[in-house]
Amino acid sequence: MIESFNETTYEKVLCGFIYVLFMYLAIFINLIVTTKRNISSRVQPFDVVMTKENDSRMRVKSALISCEETDFQSHVLGMRQSIESKLANILSEFSDIELRPLLEYALLSKGKRLRSILTVLSAQSVGGNPEKVMPLALSFELLHTATLVHDDIIDQDTARRGTKTLCTKWSANNAILAGDALIALSINLAADFGPEIMKILSNVGLELCDGEYLDANLCLEKATEQQYFAKIEKKSASLFRGAACCGALAVEGKPLEVEALAKFGEYFGMAYQLNDDLEDLLGKNQISQDLKNGNVTLPLLRMYKRGDGVAKNLLKENFGNRNVSVAVAKEIRDTMDEIGAFVYCRRRIADYSKKAKASLNDIRDSMFKSHLLQFSNHVDESEG
Repeated sequence: MIESFNETTYEKVLCGFIYVLFMYLAIFINLIVTTKRNISSRVQPFDVVMTKENDSRMRVKSALISCEETDFQSHVLGMRQSIESKLANILSEFSDIELRPLLEYALLSKGKRLRSILTVLSAQSVGGNPEKVMPLALSFELLHTATLVHDDIIDQDTARRGTKTLCTKWSANNAILAGDALIALSINLAADFGPEIMKILSNVGLELCDGEYLDANLCLEKATEQQYFAKIEKKSASLFRGAACCGALAVEGKPLEVEALAKFGEYFGMAYQLNDDLEDLLGKNQISQDLKNGNVTLPLLRMYKRGDGVAKNLLKENFGNRNVSVAVAKEIRDTMDEIGAFVYCRRRIADYSKKAKASLNDIRDSMFKSHLLQFSNHVDESEG
């Protein structure tokens, strides 16, 4: 009787245990499902979280870039104001020179002062005092202005930066003398910086003349891209290279730094001139000055080399035509766009800009190196 009772009791207990186990299992499964749903409703997928985190980082990066840009613009504005003031002071010292009104007209007109700013920034990037190199910066500005005066005579241009050219307001002969006087003043300012810098300045002057000669004698039908790049390297990039190199040399920058800044100036100058040539065709003027003057630039050369017979004839007939119509100029511009001349030119600008930035790898990290990188982003400021 006891055995029968024990068996029956055991079976009942076992059945009850199994029943309770299933009950708890059902509750546990239900709890897992519910919890998973609640978590899903509250927690976003990992990629969404990462996207928001990346967006946040991008906003922070954008804010930092904006801050750097503001610092750069403020710094450059201060330098430009200082340069303008010192240029006026220089001319006031030569009150007895009869050419002074012409020099003032040429020198104190609107300008970005990019070459003089680059001289100062280069000195600062290697730890130099900006005031020490200011006369040298002004020297490069005077030399640059002299080239503009002479260019206007050669190209017979009547306007620059919205005002009459010096040769139009006075005469070609007087403008030549004013340009020569600006070169003499440039040498005078650079003389105190020693023979090495004077030699560099002299070589830059020779390159400028040689580049202008190449420009005046390039023939659209025979010109090559290699000749075009040789021209702008001498006529434009050489002055930027000299300004950057001498700015570092004047404050005893290390040889590696001087070389790096010289390369930066050259590559920036190439990108700058390429962009200037592009803006001449795409800018606010309805008719390209280079087209009217018959100046070989990369977009025009690209059209002549890559265009069909009709395109070539259209360009050849109007290249150097000072009376070219707005309609014809637009047709030439549209044709260049169709054959990809503008895209090609922008690609070359980007290549040189990239090289300019890479050349600064050997320059110590500082606010002024950052300013130079920002400087290289401003190749679109064509009124230099």
